[in-house]
Amino acid sequence: MQPFIAPILLAAVSLLLGAPARADDLTDLLGSYSNSHADARASQPSWSSPLVTTTGMLEQRLRFDLEQQYSGNGANTTELDDSRALDLIVGDSNEIQMAFAPYEIRHTPGGHIQSGFADGSVFRFEQRLASSSASGDDYVVTAWLQMQAPAGIKAYTNDAWALQPTLAIGKGWGDFDVQATVGGVLPTSNVRTLGDQAQTNIAFQYHVEQLFWPELEVNWTYYGGGQRSGLNQVYLTPGLVVGRFDLSQALKFTVGVGYQTAVSPDYRPKPLTPAYNHAWIVSSRINF
Repeated sequence: MQPFIAPILLAAVSLLLGAPARADDLTDLLGSYSNSHADARASQPSWSSPLVTTTGMLEQRLRFDLEQQYSGNGANTTELDDSRALDLIVGDSNEIQMAFAPYEIRHTPGGHIQSGFADGSVFRFEQRLASSSASGDDYVVTAWLQMQAPAGIKAYTNDAWALQPTLAIGKGWGDFDVQATVGGVLPTSNVRTLGDQAQTNIAFQYHVEQLFWPELEVNWTYYGGGQRSGLNQVYLTPGLVVGRFDLSQALKFTVGVGYQTAVSPDYRPKPLTPAYNHAWIVSSRINF
């Protein structure tokens, strides 16, 4: 195991055990997870995870994303992590994700800089419902429930917990695959202001020369109620994911980059819609 991985995993094990973890605890837990990972991967497709659309495949990895967003009002925001972090396979068809809230650094047209944590999805439980490997029908169907915490500073928070139930599906045809999700963002308070959201993401990928996964994603949000009631927000995201590279016998590295552009609706300042006009996305993952 690489030296920089061990402290992170020890911290995660401590959270799971509810007490400080020892190296032996980490070894035992990783041994169990390694076996589960092998069984889970053997019974599902072997696609790459898209940049924005969350894959329905079970993964065991550390993930870190960075986004540079440019809004129609002239502000630009650097977003670190985007509620990604640690995915752990905990059974033949189950995965959990634990994450920190994203950290944002925003520059306004007047030269003001504001930074701090924003609301983010801090925990997810995932249940794979059905799947088949590439040697079979090459598909996956998964459901999960994600919890978004009001962890942000005053400027970046909705002051409400939110539930995010989601269904993910994917189907492959040789080197081509389609991965999609449909779900909702359901705040538990401040509903009159925030409203509910319906979200659909779909990624079209093609596998080229072992390591390359060019893709095009469509990311759609509908706002039901709240300040943006009745609006649709649509982004197109072309990108390229490259990997997995071998870091060691057990560790694999993947990196991806994409450019996201809002195509709907026309810009309106209040409430700011779309949330931003365009963005660069960089994603890195270490699978173990």
